[in-house]
Amino acid sequence: MAVNGRSGPQVALGGIRLVGRVPSELEAEFIDYATAHDAGARYSVSNDPAAVGLGVVLRAQRAGDVVVSRPVFVGREWDHMFWDSSESCIPDTEWPQIS
Repeated sequence: MAVNGRSGPQVALGGIRLVGRVPSELEAEFIDYATAHDAGARYSVSNDPAAVGLGVVLRAQRAGDVVVSRPVFVGREWDHMFWDSSESCIPDTEWPQIS
């Protein structure tokens, strides 16, 4: 499931808002949370932060002249490789830049 970075809905993880934020500001909070909760912090081949144990990868989405965060969630059966665009179960159409 992907959440639109411009229209939401807003989704939070441990009090951290994941939708519609400046990706560089969200990244450190997200990686710190994933590390603190032993959730397998990773970066995708597209350099998107991910938490393997949570099944979340934070993508970026254009919103006019700015870029905002757009989380993508997967089920447990996909969590071992969802963050890797070359071996992922996430459809190929998800990996190009979303506008």
